[in-house]
Amino acid sequence: MPSLSKDAELELLKEAFGKIGDQTDWQPFLDKVSEFLNCKACAAEYLSSGFATGRFTGLAHADAFKDFLSGPVHHQGVPAFKFLLELAQTGAVYQIHEGHISKLDAPDTSLTSGIEASSRSAIIRIIRDSSGSTMMFGLRFDGVSLAETTSAETVLAFTKVSKILETCFEAISNIDSLKRKSRIQQAFANHCTVPSVLVNRQRIVIAEHENGLSVLADLDVGLMARGKLQIRNRELEMLLSDISSAPPTARVPHKTGQKQDTKSESALFRSGFCLRDQSGNLNRVTIEAVSGDKHDPWILLRVCQPANIPESVETILQEELGLSQSEAHLARSLAETGSVSATIDLLNITRNTMKTHLRRIFDKTAVRTQLELVQLVYRLSGLV
Repeated sequence: MPSLSKDAELELLKEAFGKIGDQTDWQPFLDKVSEFLNCKACAAEYLSSGFATGRFTGLAHADAFKDFLSGPVHHQGVPAFKFLLELAQTGAVYQIHEGHISKLDAPDTSLTSGIEASSRSAIIRIIRDSSGSTMMFGLRFDGVSLAETTSAETVLAFTKVSKILETCFEAISNIDSLKRKSRIQQAFANHCTVPSVLVNRQRIVIAEHENGLSVLADLDVGLMARGKLQIRNRELEMLLSDISSAPPTARVPHKTGQKQDTKSESALFRSGFCLRDQSGNLNRVTIEAVSGDKHDPWILLRVCQPANIPESVETILQEELGLSQSEAHLARSLAETGSVSATIDLLNITRNTMKTHLRRIFDKTAVRTQLELVQLVYRLSGLV
């Protein structure tokens, strides 16, 4: 029967604690466990959706472990993998034998009928962290009776190894949490001087800045429900879908005065839109991909008010880009109103004069659309 000597336990401790900083190669540790206990040791991390993260043992190992667990059946007909992911008790040990899965200390819950998925036996333990991911650790035995699989010696050895893993994963989780908080703070520090909300690809709200959620709600753009941002604006929904699927190179706006290819231009053109609030003030909602979790990119939503554009931006437009005083004033006014017609009325000019100014501004700034011009004024004003 498998057992774990004191020397073997110390060797595993040394191997495990030496890997706390390495989340990519825990296979040597599992190989040692397999050698010491004469079985097949498996471990993999999964998101709440059931997808493997690929951390610790890689995607191939995680998928193979998931395939093994998808065969056995729980007493309510739920595949073992789904049961362990969603319903199993954290820290409890479960046994798998002849297509059935049950809690080790409650054998009466085992099925009397079910899918004879395999003659292989296993004992499994799950470890969950605060982020919602689940680590599954198990020992698989081929051609071993249930009595041997669940013997006192085997369970004791399994418990010792799983406790080592739990301690290491808890340390890794704490380190990841600190790193994550640091990335959140950096994302806001680098990008935010206005109301903002940080979400992930699943629209789960990670953080907000300057009452960003309230501002989005006031604009009837989105509401938070059960921790997720429920989108109420079709244009924002399209933008979020675009930026989630776009490759990194398509997410980077071009620098002022430089030409850009069609793909980049499209990404820049669809990076935001304007809305009027209940008071009639024009607001611009922008979205941008920022550094986040490796397997779950973050998206930053910001709300800027053009009414706050400083007059000093006109000086910058004149000195840095060579605009005339009237052209600079028109560019700022267009950014404030968000409308050609409103700008014409505000400045009391003709539509032909507006077109002439815009053509000259486009030539001097190398932008191609009114939206790009507004974005340029925003950037020079420090609002985006």
